[in-house]
Amino acid sequence: MITITKKAAEEISLSTHNPENQGLTIRFAADQTDEGFQYLMGFDDRHDGDIHLESNGVEYILAYEQKVLLEGMVVDFDQIQAGEDYSFVFMNPNDPDYTQPEEIHAPAKS
Repeated sequence: MITITKKAAEEISLSTHNPENQGLTIRFAADQTDEGFQYLMGFDDRHDGDIHLESNGVEYILAYEQKVLLEGMVVDFDQIQAGEDYSFVFMNPNDPDYTQPEEIHAPAKS
C-alpha cells in the first residue's frame, strides 16, 4: 500500500517518544486540489473504516476513501536539494504532477 523508507521510519519512530503521541498511530492523507496533491501526516486515533497497515516497522493508518489516492506511495525523509533541511518526501505515482526521481526506491508513474 504505502512504503515507508528506513530513514522515514526512523524519523517517525523518534516522534512516537513524544508524550503527546503516546497511543496514537501515524495517519497519511492527501487532498486533491487544482494545484495538485497536498500531503498530510500526523498522529491520530484509529477510526472505524480506517485501513491499518505496517511498513518498515511503522504502523500507519489511512481512511479507506484515501486508498485510491495513496496506493503505491513511498514516504522518505531526505534533502530535496543538497544543503537544505531534511523533510518528509511523498513520492506518489497517483499524483498528476509526480515525476519519478532517479532513486531506486521511487515508485514508477502509473
